[in-house]
Amino acid sequence: MINRLIKSISIALLLVFFLTARGYGQVNANDSLELVPLINKVIQTYPTVQQAIEALNAADIKIALARSAYLPNAFVSGSFAHIGPVPSLTLPDVGSFTLAPKDNIDAGLKVNQQISDFGKTKKNIEFEEKSKELSSLGIGQVKQKMSVAVIGCYYNLLYFQEAMAIKDEQLLTLAAHLKNVEKKTETGSATQYEILSTQVRISNVESRKTDVVTSLNFQNSYLNMLLGEPATAKHRVRNLLHSDLIPFAEDSLIAVALNNRNEVKISEKKIMLSQAYQDLLKKHENPVLSAFASGGWKNGYIPELAKPKANYAVGLSLLIPIFDANRNDLNTKLAGSAIHTYSLEADQTRRTVTNEVMESINALKAAISKTELFSMQLSQAKKALELADLRFKSGTLTNLDLLDAENAVSESSLLLLKARIERVVIAYKLKAALGINLY
Repeated sequence: MINRLIKSISIALLLVFFLTARGYGQVNANDSLELVPLINKVIQTYPTVQQAIEALNAADIKIALARSAYLPNAFVSGSFAHIGPVPSLTLPDVGSFTLAPKDNIDAGLKVNQQISDFGKTKKNIEFEEKSKELSSLGIGQVKQKMSVAVIGCYYNLLYFQEAMAIKDEQLLTLAAHLKNVEKKTETGSATQYEILSTQVRISNVESRKTDVVTSLNFQNSYLNMLLGEPATAKHRVRNLLHSDLIPFAEDSLIAVALNNRNEVKISEKKIMLSQAYQDLLKKHENPVLSAFASGGWKNGYIPELAKPKANYAVGLSLLIPIFDANRNDLNTKLAGSAIHTYSLEADQTRRTVTNEVMESINALKAAISKTELFSMQLSQAKKALELADLRFKSGTLTNLDLLDAENAVSESSLLLLKARIERVVIAYKLKAALGINLY
């Protein structure tokens, strides 16, 4: 009775896990994602990338604002003023007369045009253009980081998909063994211990599969976050285990990375931007020469004070800064300090990039060695299983020994799969470390 109960529970659990796996596969059978389109989709929709693009648009606006200093300012103005007392004058033999109307009207068009600020606007435009270059590099940096994130998620999904398939295969094999052992037990050629041992193995595999399913769901949620899709959406990725390997010449690869990495370019651009800002500050004390012109109608002209008349005015203005309480000098010194700070940051960035390249190279070497080792191990495990199967069929090997051989093949398959995925992911990380675009 106990044996039947245990058998029923085992079969029920196997059916639940098998149907769960099939259900997951059916949801995504027609929705297998490929890596490159997935990266492109995330880059096109992810908010951080859109923020970086908007910063670039803002940089264009700032450049246009800086250039607007070359253009004239024109405006129409109008005023009305009622004054009192009205100024008047009394002359002997002439009498009294007013010098201004009670109601004063002034309306007209006024134009101001900067003639020269002796390089101030030019330096401001250069500063904003360098700011735009920095924003452009920022977009590339964000896209690269998002690509690395997508690649990691993609291959984690692939590993857990394949791991679940391997676990399903193990469960089916164990179910067949359990059925076989139970038949042998009825004839006395197998023991209760073999049944219980097989059931324990089934339970262990089911437990591990639960962990795999949990991890798979976690990666699905993360991918949904990257894609901006509903949290419950399920995805399946294609088995694309290939990536071009890069020859290991450490010195040349480090040079490539220092020349290509956006982080290095950004740190150097920050120095240039600070230098441009310092140059701009030095121009703030330059004079500004402008021309002005105005024309319109106003009253107050003798002898008809109340009658508006056409009028105009043209001229030049010169503004020469004399003293600003040393504010500009202090700001210039602050800009110099920023240049020194960004120079130190650039040095730290180059060191970090160099270390990332070396770490990726060493990790890739280790991944290649592990792939070769686990490939050999899987080949040996399969040969051992063939021999174990022959011995089992001839009656010289127990069911548990055959299960051990089959489990060795499954575990070796998982280890090889993990090593191959690590090799591909690290190869992509090396490309990222070298500044090679992944998008």
